[in-house]
Amino acid sequence: MNILSLRIIIAANIISFAVGGVSLAVENRPFPQAENVSGHGLKPDNLTQAQLNAAVTNYYAYWKNKYLAPSTKVAGDFKVNYDGTGTTVSEAMGYGMLLTVYMAGADADAKACFDGLNRFRKRYPSNINPALMCWKIPANENAVSDDCATDGDLDMAMALLLANRQWGDTAYWTEATNYLNQIAAALVRTDYSLRLGDWNSVAGQTRPSDFMPSEFRSFYIATGNGLWTNVENKCYAILEQLQTNSAPGTGLVPDFAVVSGGRWIPASANFLEGPNDGKYYYNSCRVPWRIGWAGWFYNDDRARQILSRFTTWTVNHHTAPINFKAGYKLDGSNVKNNNFDTGCFIAPTGVAAMTTTNQSWLNNTFTYAKDRKETYYEDSVNLLSMLVMSGNAWLLTTNPPAKFTQIISGASNAITVSGECQAGSAYQVMATTNLSQPLSNWVNVTSGVATSGVFSCTDLEADACQRRFYRLLLSP
Repeated sequence: MNILSLRIIIAANIISFAVGGVSLAVENRPFPQAENVSGHGLKPDNLTQAQLNAAVTNYYAYWKNKYLAPSTKVAGDFKVNYDGTGTTVSEAMGYGMLLTVYMAGADADAKACFDGLNRFRKRYPSNINPALMCWKIPANENAVSDDCATDGDLDMAMALLLANRQWGDTAYWTEATNYLNQIAAALVRTDYSLRLGDWNSVAGQTRPSDFMPSEFRSFYIATGNGLWTNVENKCYAILEQLQTNSAPGTGLVPDFAVVSGGRWIPASANFLEGPNDGKYYYNSCRVPWRIGWAGWFYNDDRARQILSRFTTWTVNHHTAPINFKAGYKLDGSNVKNNNFDTGCFIAPTGVAAMTTTNQSWLNNTFTYAKDRKETYYEDSVNLLSMLVMSGNAWLLTTNPPAKFTQIISGASNAITVSGECQAGSAYQVMATTNLSQPLSNWVNVTSGVATSGVFSCTDLEADACQRRFYRLLLSP
């Protein structure tokens, strides 16, 4: 059977019902979700799934404690501490929103943190398009007038779509689709290439680390807007051109790319950030994670082709993941001062190995990542890559997952839960008071066949429980 889970926490004095008081926090896709995600490739096989899940949970707890910070101006709002001083950037806010929505279930405060991050980002609009987020916010959180960076807004929009699937609130979906309309207008050119930000009016400039085909596919599924399919196709076409013409022997892609003579080529040194703008450096090190995620979840052969070149060079020129260094020229030679290992370069190579099916490299990369702790950027990319490698980074599908849709407290504080699933599925609703119990110790509340795609049951034993957890088990 496939296991699809919902968590219901019952506590006192929050929402009043006929008998006592209860509060209900509902996750339709609580962490871990690897049992419910059918990927197309490998996962680490040197650890059990439970060990993979535990490694992600432990790393997230470390990450949250170190980087997730309360707003100093608005109680209940949150930011991601980007530099140790309290400064944040839209990229970091996007990472924080993705992580909190994925870790809901393991983190009882995930929804409060997610909502606090979302409120924070809306307090700081871009000075060009106020629907987008200003890219950098000072530690004192004073108002600032600046423009946006593409990647942060894309990740935050994606997180809102995931939040709709996670917590079932249509307000998230409405906000996400409105956000996506603004992103499409401000950040997507008429040729479907991505701008660097809403300030980037010059044609033929882009950043490959903004190429997020897994998210663009999800955007299309959520909205039906074919623009996102065109953006996805354009990103793959640019990557193919960059690899074929500029890095045929390595598959490496540059931090920034520009059009010259009708072709996409690596940007020149100091194009925007520094001397390594045209090399495989601290932006493009994320590309194997972004592209590998799409290859593994959506089974995209274009992703496999892009990553096969990269993985072949990576494995042939490095004896182990720890030997992969922090930056390369596109021919595979070293950039200056790259002689150290770091998670933001190494962990994404493990995601690439998932879809190019290199088991040994994948195993060793996950083992490296779970114990590697550095600073905000390195740790965030590391953790997001671990989520994918562990099989827990679910995305949108054309058929929404089975879920509980309604919770009602009835007579004697019994709980009635209702839900929906594929018509004709056999279902079983299980309950427990202790989420750590093995499924064999859970209590069967009811079972049956959802003839019309909906089901409902009443848990008469819930009145004696301070905490109650439910799971939905399905079989075709």
